[in-house]
Amino acid sequence: MTGKLGGRSARLISMMFAVLTAVMVFSVATAAFAQVAIDDETLIIDLGGKVYGENCDPCHANISETDNYASEIIFTHGYHQLIACSSCHSRFPHRSEGTERPSMKACFNCHGLQHGPMGELATGVCEDCHITPKDNLRPSFHTFDWAQEPHVQPSLDNLQTQCMMCHDGAFCDDCHEDKYVRWEPESAYTYDSDGGCNACHGDENLTKTSEGAPKSFQVVGVDDSAHRDLSCQKCHQDYEYEDVEAPTPIWQVNAGLACANCHADPATWGGDAEKAASNAEMVAEYNTSIHADEIADGNLDSATCAGCHGGHYIKKLDTEFAQRELHGGAYRMCARCHLEEYNSYDDYYHGAAYKQGALDAPACWDCHGAHGIMPSSDPESKMSDQNKGDTCGTEGCHNGSGESFTNAASDLIHQKKETAEDNVLRQWWLNLTSWMN
Repeated sequence: MTGKLGGRSARLISMMFAVLTAVMVFSVATAAFAQVAIDDETLIIDLGGKVYGENCDPCHANISETDNYASEIIFTHGYHQLIACSSCHSRFPHRSEGTERPSMKACFNCHGLQHGPMGELATGVCEDCHITPKDNLRPSFHTFDWAQEPHVQPSLDNLQTQCMMCHDGAFCDDCHEDKYVRWEPESAYTYDSDGGCNACHGDENLTKTSEGAPKSFQVVGVDDSAHRDLSCQKCHQDYEYEDVEAPTPIWQVNAGLACANCHADPATWGGDAEKAASNAEMVAEYNTSIHADEIADGNLDSATCAGCHGGHYIKKLDTEFAQRELHGGAYRMCARCHLEEYNSYDDYYHGAAYKQGALDAPACWDCHGAHGIMPSSDPESKMSDQNKGDTCGTEGCHNGSGESFTNAASDLIHQKKETAEDNVLRQWWLNLTSWMN
């Protein structure tokens, strides 16, 4: 929201209700517009467009004086002046049928939310905003007495997205225990905004100055990703509606570690136990890796699942194109941390071919391992002296090669330049040409 009082604001505000009753709504092609007359000028507002502050300012120049909202709610626009209008009003609120007010769900996009290291964004205590006592507040979809109505299926459908907005697990248990009922839901007793974070993070203007430059916090890519049907809280485990202890102080690391919560769960794969077991094995491998050890030791720059595979834009690997894209992603996945090693991966048959897009050239993880990667000094590493013969001799690579082959050839892969410089014939030739000149 923008704007403090201008010179004409008092007059404009006194005109506000008269103006709104004079709004004429009409259609042009498929878009709806509002035509408002102010000071002998006509303002055209796109009702189907994004709710920008500059569209609200002509009538709401001072937002703190537009709070004739509702007698039962403690509310002021002034408290919300740093929030974009569109964060609460998903569409232009002044309709031909009357003014449309934000729903309680819109309020809960911020209220009661533990926003990672920032703490609680806004109060989640009902009585801080509602004059009506909490026990007397009933949303329109609510059944007056659960004990007299079927409610198992509604609670399964809406436990996290509606019920837990006002209640908690203890509320359910009190009634169940009194009726000698034992019931545990598949999902936790906690509210989930189901994508409500996009009220702010869907805004292209959501920026913050970081290291002297603007940084965007707009979330993009989710709609085309493998996780498009997941709500934000499924991955951002420290952005919850309860005060939970996060695994680390860094939200990116916490999100990167959250993958294991779903990928090892059979429910994620529609009950496919084999798929769940395969993913559980990947999780177990990562937990033994050098990356996981570094995280446990406090090095939060180490790799997590999302650190390698990406976040909002991560794709499914169910097409040949996606598989090829993954195979060619070593720069993004590995080189950002291991740039020296990536730059030295330049021998003719491996690195140089890989960087030219050869599909049969190995990516970093084909040799060094992926989820369970270990340093080559570890005997369990795929590239330890004990194991690299088997690694290179994998079917489809150097079939059947053994220790003597790898001892002679493995140094060439990351040390082509150094090996060439140490070559006796090359040194002889350089000395000869230098003497002749």
